[in-house]
Amino acid sequence: MNIRPLLILQAPSAFISGGYYRWYKLLEYGKSEDIDYVVVTDSLSYQNYIRMFPRFKEVSRDYKTYVIDLHEIRFFPSSVSRVLKVFKPYWDAFSLAISISKVARKENVDLIVGPSEGPQRVWTSYFSGKTSNKPWTSVFQGERFLFKPTPKLGPINPINVLAHVSHKEFARNISLSSKLGYAMELLGLLKIAEKSLMLTVGRSLSDELKFLNPKIEFHVIFPGNGIDLEKFNKKSKLTSLYDAVFFSRFVPEKGVFDLLEIWKIVTQKFSNAKLAVAGIIEDVKVLEDFKKLIHRYGLARNVVFLGQKDHDSIIDLVKSSKIAIYPSLLDVFSLTVLESLACGVPVVAYDIPAIKYNFHDCKAVLRSPAKNTARMARNVIFLLENEELINELSKEARKYASNFDWKKVVKAEKEAYLKVIEWSNSC
Repeated sequence: MNIRPLLILQAPSAFISGGYYRWYKLLEYGKSEDIDYVVVTDSLSYQNYIRMFPRFKEVSRDYKTYVIDLHEIRFFPSSVSRVLKVFKPYWDAFSLAISISKVARKENVDLIVGPSEGPQRVWTSYFSGKTSNKPWTSVFQGERFLFKPTPKLGPINPINVLAHVSHKEFARNISLSSKLGYAMELLGLLKIAEKSLMLTVGRSLSDELKFLNPKIEFHVIFPGNGIDLEKFNKKSKLTSLYDAVFFSRFVPEKGVFDLLEIWKIVTQKFSNAKLAVAGIIEDVKVLEDFKKLIHRYGLARNVVFLGQKDHDSIIDLVKSSKIAIYPSLLDVFSLTVLESLACGVPVVAYDIPAIKYNFHDCKAVLRSPAKNTARMARNVIFLLENEELINELSKEARKYASNFDWKKVVKAEKEAYLKVIEWSNSC
């Protein structure tokens, strides 16, 4: 059965993330499952996808692609009051949606799909669906601390939303007006998400959002993320060069500073232990602070910073490591964990909901309480002391990862689109 979704493809930056990679792979494999995407993007996003994925231009030729730049269609005077500027993102979303709805009607698409849970993007999907009279949805797959429930606060409402925002660590040093802005965005997002069946790549995010607003309905795509199994299977396990590896976006929420606290404890047991670190640098200040901490902890001989690596090099790096360490505090579905398992490398991670839900039945993922660096270090030491166990877990890791082939993900994605259409028709 052929299905024709309109995909609003946006990438404001060229830093490769799991979300961007996922959409690229869905486009690459979509035709094999009779998903005939109509892609609506903008000039910047189109170029960023080419920078991130050189084959994107070739892959996108399989689909009808429209490039719509917001600056060519929006009308919002520059000399307006600060109060009116609060509504500018929603006006921009509506302006873009008008153009998208024209494409949706022209191409006779079956539904409109937004790429993430960013407030402006969800509003764009909503307006596009309403103005074209098509089913619409957004795929919630990102990382927003605002979605984490606040202890002792129930569902979010206009009375407690500011308290919810104020409890978040990132909000401690921002102005009251900025907090109010986040509060308004969150309230609007939670309300608009009631209007359709939302999709997500992990149960953890759906549970958190349903706690914030029980009226939101979700369909969890499973498997929600995948890997190129052939690529991982082609390369055999390499001689161990490193005792452990960390690879991810190089941002604090991925646990880059906790990583050094953990490794400091590990080196008290294994003085020559080597940790390889690779990742995309989004903020030079984070890297500078990371390097300062290396010297403060006396880890200059124990930590090798490798910077950004291409995907093939990452596979080689992981396969040449005994274990992977992933102290991330924010995830929905971790490709870092999944790719480590596909390399036959056990993982030590924080027991956040995304790890618990997606890898709870995988013996090769050892979970530690979030922010408990001492406990995670003990798990790392436990593995490094038991190489025979590492070898046993390596087999378990590869077996578990084999369930997450991209072809299965694309099939699950198509089923999710059909669920949205069914939900819309039943309303």
